[in-house]
Formats: sequence, C-alpha cells, structure tokens
Amino acid sequence: MNTCPSVRFFDKALMSLILLLLLSGVPAGVAHAQSGKVAVLGLENLNRDPRYDYLEGMIIGVLMYDLIRVDDIDLVERARLDRILEEQQLRLTGLLNDADTAKQVGQLAGADALIEGDYAFLGQEMIINLRVLRTADGTTIPISVRGYTENTVHNLAEQLVEELTGTPVIFAGIEGERSLLSLSDEEPGSIEFYCNFQQGEILVDEEFYGYTPGGTVPTLLEDLSPGEHTIRVDAGNNFGEIEWPQVIFKDWERTVAVKAGRKSVVRAEIYHYNDQLYRAMGLYRENWRLEPGVTDSIEVVEDLSFQDRSGRTVPVYFSMSASVQGERPVILMRIEADGESREWNVQGKEDEVEIEERVGIIEADIERDWYSNQYWSIDVSIWRRDIRQNLHHE
Repeated sequence: MNTCPSVRFFDKALMSLILLLLLSGVPAGVAHAQSGKVAVLGLENLNRDPRYDYLEGMIIGVLMYDLIRVDDIDLVERARLDRILEEQQLRLTGLLNDADTAKQVGQLAGADALIEGDYAFLGQEMIINLRVLRTADGTTIPISVRGYTENTVHNLAEQLVEELTGTPVIFAGIEGERSLLSLSDEEPGSIEFYCNFQQGEILVDEEFYGYTPGGTVPTLLEDLSPGEHTIRVDAGNNFGEIEWPQVIFKDWERTVAVKAGRKSVVRAEIYHYNDQLYRAMGLYRENWRLEPGVTDSIEVVEDLSFQDRSGRTVPVYFSMSASVQGERPVILMRIEADGESREWNVQGKEDEVEIEERVGIIEADIERDWYSNQYWSIDVSIWRRDIRQNLHHE
C-alpha cells in the first residue's frame, strides 16, 4: 500500500529531529499508572498550503520523542499499522471519522488508543488539535494547544500522556523555546504601490523605501518576506488621513499581507486635512427651482444625524415645504438638532433672501433668489460646527 507523503514521518528529517531532541536534554517525565499501546496516525494541514506541510513531520517527531520516554506507553510499529490498513482496504486519512472502523483497526493492531489530528498555521503561531480514540469503548477525547515553539508540542504531549496514563508529566523546558516555524526559505513577495500624492516618504516596516511619484505611476516594493508588512506614507504636517469620528490626524498607513512569490496591489489616497474637514462639515447641500406653472411645490424630509467627536450620535433632521401661492413663493423650513429646533417662513416680495443661523452645533445657510423673471432658486446648506478647517494645527 502506498502511503500519503504527508504521513510518512519516518524519514531522514524526522530522525534528525528526534536525534536533535535526544541531544538537547529536554526534561523527561516518567509515568507509572495504566499502561497502553498507542498508534499515531498523522496530522492534516488545514491551511491546504504545501508550504506548511513540513510542520506535520516536526510536530509528530516531537510528540513521538516524548511518548517513547514514558515507560508505560508503547508505540505501535507503523509498518504493522500500514499492513492492517492494506488488508482491510482502508485509508489512513480520516480513519477516526468512523469510530467503529477505527476501533476495529486499533484492536487488530493491538493499540489501546489511536491518535490523529490537524493543525492550522496562523501567521505567527499554530493551533494543533489531537483526537484520541480509545479502542476499548470507542470514545474520543479532544486535546488542543496553541503556540509556535517545541514547548507547544511538549505541552500537547503532557496532556496526551496524562489522558492515557492518568499521571502528569513534564516535557517542556528551556531548550524547547526553539521555534518550529521556519519560513526563511520562502520566495519573497512584492507590493505594487499606487499613491495620488507626490513626494511623500514611503516607509515599509518603518524603514525608508523611497518617494511616491504620484498619479498612475506605481512604486514597486520588492523582496518582501511572506507575512504582514506595514506601509506608511509621511506626507508632511498638512496631508494624510483622518480617523473618524474622533478626528485624529495621522499619516496614511496600512498593514498588508504579502504572499510568497506573489505581487499585491495597494492604493493610497492622501488629501489635505482641510479638504477632508470641509467635506465632513457639510451635512447637506441642495438647490431647487420653484417655477410657477412647472414646479409649483416641493417637499423634502432628510435625516442628517452624525457622530460627534466622542462617538455620540447627534440627531439632525431637516424638512422643507415650498409652494407658489399667488405667483409668490411660500417656503417653510425646519431644523431639529440635538434637542433644539428652528423654523423659517421664507416668503414675501423680496427677490433675494439670505439666512444664516445656528441651531446648537449646526449652522443653516439659506438663500432664495428670483432668476430671469422665471423661477425662484432655493439653496440650502447645513453644516456641523463642532469641527472646522485648520483644526489639525490647533
């Protein structure tokens, strides 16, 4: 029977690892309780990324090294297990999903427990999950750990031994702080970086990389190791981005995940703080034509609520009713803002009317004009006044 490469852990790399562990002097634990034979089946790489397949051999190597140091645990020979699987025409992967079949295989192999599991690589660490099936009654016990060093696997082995024998042991030690995660041999990636701003300093992980050319010309950030990298653009004291609703002025900055041998595309939009503040100040801007015989009436209701700098929602509502009566406009407006309200009745014979009034932290600018003896123009702008231009210099 041909076994899957992902479960062939008795290779040179594994034996080298076990030899390294034997020479490292990791503290051993000795258990003297119930005895048992154990068969280690394999681990599944949940990332489905072949770059992390090597972790299976590393994890199983450390795990088996710990198990063989326990007097009351014996490991079932892999060749014996493979022979039974071949005779039963079974596959190793997912064997524990069928408890009855796994129980039968374990009993044929003389194993008191079958162990399989999976792992997931999270970028800085890994999660390892084991499932222990007791062949006597078919019960399954889950065990999990999270980390990135040899001690992570030693801790897993400690839980496993205590579950199998009932006796606590200690395998973890100072030497076990060595990382199992090695990505040094991976092909570097790159980022194609676009920025509308010119002559901004590009910093990758706080290291100066160059200047932004602006427009549609990208800057290629090359030879980046796989993983997360932080890109920041220092555009001076007046340009960057604003964190809302607190209104915090800062450089444009993003964390980008770089994949081995792949190119990512990132776009940065950087504007003057005053431009961003001006856009945020304007809650509402609209213009209407009130033309006799064409547009005789207008009805408007708008919810303009926003979050202030503390994150509190400020309720703001605007309504307008405009009509032509006797060839003259009658315009009724109302603004409610954070518990305060104002009403305006804009009518009469004047060709031009201008109103500028505050309602709490809201300002309303209203204009009505008579154009070309044909129609009335109505302009309404509503502003929040808890922010203002040049706030970044205060």
